[in-house]
Amino acid sequence: MDHPILEIDHLTHLFTSGGGIQNISFQVFPKEYILVAGPNGCGKTTLIRHLNGLLLPASGDVRLHGKPVKSDITTARRTVGMVFQDADTQIVGDTVYDEVAFGPENLKMPRHIIQQKVMQTLARLDLSLLKDRNPATLSGGEKRRLTIAGILVMDPEIIVLDEPFANLDHPSSISLIKTIQALNQGGQTIIMATHDLEEVITCATRMLILDRQGCLARDGRPGDLLLDLAAHGIKEPCFFRMGYSAPPWQA
Repeated sequence: MDHPILEIDHLTHLFTSGGGIQNISFQVFPKEYILVAGPNGCGKTTLIRHLNGLLLPASGDVRLHGKPVKSDITTARRTVGMVFQDADTQIVGDTVYDEVAFGPENLKMPRHIIQQKVMQTLARLDLSLLKDRNPATLSGGEKRRLTIAGILVMDPEIIVLDEPFANLDHPSSISLIKTIQALNQGGQTIIMATHDLEEVITCATRMLILDRQGCLARDGRPGDLLLDLAAHGIKEPCFFRMGYSAPPWQA
């Protein structure tokens, strides 16, 4: 059996203003596609920001390959890449090419290696024809793919996405779902915090449900947890409300 990439051990982070997460434990293994679901305010974003040291726990621990994340934040952020909900806050380059090259340039990689990695990554995310565009001129879906490209070029073991479908129209969401699924099928480990399970619940291999108190209520295969969604304030997928155990087109 594969060794876990990440180990989350009795993780707690409570805010003085209220909310946070409490006593959460789970492991992340290679090639998993994990959904983190729960009602608004349950701590989904708080949880995932601990996975690469953007937040540090009040108690408990996050270990990357057996070593505490807090002992080497730089390595943690290269290994566990974070795609934020608001793409505009993450984009810094003047062109699409520059944005994807930003990380490798900061690591002072040789110029020919940077060019090779950037062009390969742009091709994987279907952004090659946009490489000279100013990111500000891209659509919402294109910006989201660009932020993923900026992470993917660094060869992370895990890509973490926070509400990736926020403010996207339906065609852009479907395109992004296919992109993420293709990355996972290619061996990329995915962790996604989302309240919109309609399309992705059938793609994921595992789902974590947080309750309103910020505790881990359930951990299992998505199809096995469909009956638990409504009780935890999570909108059930349309196919399930209509009486199907899986989407009719997949049955």
